[in-house]
Amino acid sequence: MRLSRPVYESLPLFYMVIGAVGVIVFYLDPPGIEGKIAFLIGVCAEIAALTLFLRRLDYRTLSREYSGETIEL
Repeated sequence: MRLSRPVYESLPLFYMVIGAVGVIVFYLDPPGIEGKIAFLIGVCAEIAALTLFLRRLDYRTLSREYSGETIEL
């Protein structure tokens, strides 16, 4: 599945917001099961945001390093 560039660029921010909301809900309602589920979703969203951010950073670094030309023998 291919996403348009603006959507792909905004995904880590979207995931960070979801993660922050999940952690805040846990902070406000820690003893309930809903708070624990929200915390789990929040942590997973933060991990997803960090993963996407680091993969994008690595891709940009590699694309700057290599021009994409093939080696002809």
